[in-house]
Order: sequence, then structure tokens, then C-alpha cells
Amino acid sequence: MHADTPVDLIILSGFLGSGKTTLLLQYLNDAGTADTGVIVNEVGEIGVDGVIVADGSDATPMTLLANGCVCCAMRSSLVDTVVALLDAKRPAGHGPLRRIILETSGVSRPGPIIAALAEPELASRGLRLAVVSTYDCVTGALRAEQFDEASAQLAAAQRIVLTKRDLASEQDIARHRAVIAGLNPLADVVDETERGQAARRAFEDTTPTRDAGVAQAIAALRAAGRAGADQDRPHPRIHVLTAALAEGAAWEELALWLDDLSAFCGERLLRVKAVLRVSDCEDPILIQSVGTTFSAPRRLRASEVPDKLFVLITRDLDADAINAAVDHPAVRVLAPARTEASFRVTSNFDGVALTPQ
Repeated sequence: MHADTPVDLIILSGFLGSGKTTLLLQYLNDAGTADTGVIVNEVGEIGVDGVIVADGSDATPMTLLANGCVCCAMRSSLVDTVVALLDAKRPAGHGPLRRIILETSGVSRPGPIIAALAEPELASRGLRLAVVSTYDCVTGALRAEQFDEASAQLAAAQRIVLTKRDLASEQDIARHRAVIAGLNPLADVVDETERGQAARRAFEDTTPTRDAGVAQAIAALRAAGRAGADQDRPHPRIHVLTAALAEGAAWEELALWLDDLSAFCGERLLRVKAVLRVSDCEDPILIQSVGTTFSAPRRLRASEVPDKLFVLITRDLDADAINAAVDHPAVRVLAPARTEASFRVTSNFDGVALTPQ
């Protein structure tokens, strides 16, 4: 299928019991979601959530991937399933497919899934990729037994949806929002008391402006700089860091540093987002990763980018550890400081492209 309007491919992540299936069913049961396909991935012989979704959404084309984690053992099945949904004949009276929602298992990390989807067959379809993660307002998100997976899911998200909100006090909500800001200042937090509105924002708000995302990131970084101490961060194992690119550095130097960063950090690298100017490109370039999976760098048709934005989110790695291990004159990771910076970025960025690695 090749439609004039790109199909949104939405990875729905969130830890076990955080309300992913409830959020998805809320959306599917609303009017006007016949243009949505669903893929449910579960670990285990019996796909319980898949049965629940199928029972609650008769008009939705759905495929169940069970007995394996989609981020590792089932990559080819996932790609084949997405292609099948894209090429399937639409029922009479239905418009074109507009979105595919992949509900992942609670222990899946988005980075390897994105890498699995970066196939030439899918890249040619012009899909728009987004990651949505659920945040449980009753239990919180980062208990010790689920920390590694949950932190990867939340740091990868473009949108984080507060679930079970009606069971938490406003004081609890404020505390949870502070935790999210410390985990992923780049995310849009979906905080709605009306569940239908929350579901619509989760799955339909797929093209936020870059300016809004940058403003959120800088506000959080300013707050982190003023706090200046590990104990003031929402979680001591998560580090939201900035980095500086040396004046006159070329793309090859930056790319080498990013490769070394990925090799050193591995799963401890949760997110990279940067808007930078390199010496061998006239335009500013956008660089971003989920985990160690980087999308292709993109030139921004920006009228003016007066400042640089370079944000890293890591787990259990601070600026000193990264600089010691990834020693290169082109880039220096900065420890949180008590100074405020001013950033303004204007671009036409409209999402993450699926590009072969």
C-alpha cells in the first residue's frame, strides 16, 4: 500500500500491568478507529492480551505474535506482519489504513524493535514511527525489579501517558510528573482525566512541533542545572546530560564519537537527541537514537538555528565516566552546572524516519 498520507507505526510500550491494553482498547472502542491495525506481542504460550484486544475490537485488523519477544527472536515475523497489514485489502466502505499500533510485551525495549523495523522493505513505505509509553500512577515506574526495562521504555518515548490517574492524588501526580521530567525531558506527557481524550492524544498526536519538544527539554535541563546534585534528581541512576561539539568539527569526527559512545554504553545509553552544525554541511543536522539504534542524520530546513542542542540520557553513567571512556576532541559531555543556557531551534521535523542501518 502506498498512500498519499504516511502510515503511522506506533510502538506502545510500558511495563507489565501499567495499562497498555486498557489504553489501546479505549482507543479502539472509540468511533472512527477503523483505519487502525493492531499487532500484539506477548511472551508466553498463551497470548492473553491478544485475546482481550481481539474480543474488544471486532472491526480492527489484528495479528498476534506470541511465544517470543519481538525485540529479539521474532524480528522477521514482525516485519512480515507489518507488510501484510500494509498490503491487506481494505474492507468495503473503509478508508485507507492510517496507523498500525504494535503493543509490545512488558519486558521489551523499544531500541531493538526499532532496529528490527529498519528493513529496506519498510523504509520504502515512508512510515512515520512513534514510541508511546504508559506510566502507572499507582505503582510508579522504577521499582528495582523492573528498572532496566522500564527506564529504557520511558526514555525512548515521544509521548508518556499517565495511566490509572483516577486512583492517584494530585500530589502523587505532581510527583510522577517530576520523575518523568528527570527520566525523559524530551517527552510530551499525556495527562488527561478523561480516558478517551488520553487515548486519542496517545495514538493520534504523532506530529508534535520540534519547538515544543526542544522547549520541554531545555526547561528540564535548566532545572537539573539549578539542582546540581544527584540526590535532587528524580532517580540517581538516570542522567540527563548535555554535550558540546567542538568548533569546526566535521561530520566524520562526530560520527566516530557516536559510534564509540554506543559501543561503550550499550544498553546504558537510553536516548540521544541533538541539533548541531558540522563544518562540512551548510544546514544544521538532527541526530537521534533510541538506545543504540540511530536513525539516519537529517538536514533541517531551518531558517535559523542560533544555538546547539545536544542531549544524552543514560543509565548508571555520568559525564565523567563517559568522557574517560570515550575520549575524543570533537565532543565533550558536560557535567550538570548551575548555569542556564538559552536554546531556540526552528525546523520542519515531522517524526522519525525508518531508515536501513
